[in-house]
Amino acid sequence: MSKEDINLKDDIKKTIVDQKLLNIQPVEKLVLIDQIIEIIGRLIAEGALKPGDTLPSERDLSEMLKVSRTSVRQALKALDVLGVLEISPGSRTFLNKSISKLLINPLRFMTLLHDVTTLELFGTRKIIEVALARLAAVNANETDIKKMEDTLKVAKENLNNPKKYVLVEMEFHDDIFKASGNRVLSALMASINNLLLESREKSASLFTSLEDSLKQHAKIFEAIKEKDPEKAGNAMLDHLNKVEHLFLENKIFEKNT
Repeated sequence: MSKEDINLKDDIKKTIVDQKLLNIQPVEKLVLIDQIIEIIGRLIAEGALKPGDTLPSERDLSEMLKVSRTSVRQALKALDVLGVLEISPGSRTFLNKSISKLLINPLRFMTLLHDVTTLELFGTRKIIEVALARLAAVNANETDIKKMEDTLKVAKENLNNPKKYVLVEMEFHDDIFKASGNRVLSALMASINNLLLESREKSASLFTSLEDSLKQHAKIFEAIKEKDPEKAGNAMLDHLNKVEHLFLENKIFEKNT
C-alpha cells in the first residue's frame, strides 16, 4: 500500500470520527439529563413515586425542575428505553409496573453486543427455572396451585392447536415464577423468555405429540402441589433437558443465533 493510500485512509477515518463527534451532545446537556434521571430515581427511592404512578407532564416537569422541555423529554425517553417508564404517545407517562421490563432491553443489547447464543440463554434458563420450580414447591399457596391447575386444563384443551398450546405452556411457567416468591429471579426469567420467544414458538412442532409435553408439565405441577422441592426441580430439569435435546437435534439453536 502506497503512502498516499495510507494518508487517504487516515483522512477518511478522521472525517468519520469528526462526523460522529458532531452528533454528540454538549457535556452540559448530558449532565443535565443525568441530573433529571437522578431526581426521578430519588423520588422512586423515597417512595414518592411508585409502580403505576403517573408522572407530571413534560411542561410541568420542565417548570418544576427549571429546565427545558427538550431535556425533560430526553431524560424520560432514556428511562423509557431502560424500562423504568412507559410512555404512550398523546397520553400520560407511567412508572412501569413490570419488573421484567426493566431487564429486557439491557439483556437484549448484551446478547447483540457480545454475540450471546440462544444455547447460552437456554442454559441460563435451565439453571433459573429449576431453582424457581424448587422455590414454588416451598412457597406456593392454594391460589397458586389452583392457577397452575387451571392453566394445565386449558393446555389440555389445546393439544390440537400448537400455537395456542405454546402460549398456555408459557403461562404455566409464568405461574411457577410467581408462585416461587422470588421477584428478582422471576423478572430475569421472564426477560430471558422474551428473548427465547421465537425458539419457544417452534418447540411445539418438535414434540411427536403435545401430550408428551403436557405429561412433563403435569409432573412438575404434581411435585409442586406435593410440596416436594427436589422432585419439582428434577421434573423441571428433565423437561428442559428434553426440550434442549429436541432443539439441538433439529438445529433450532443454530437458526436463532
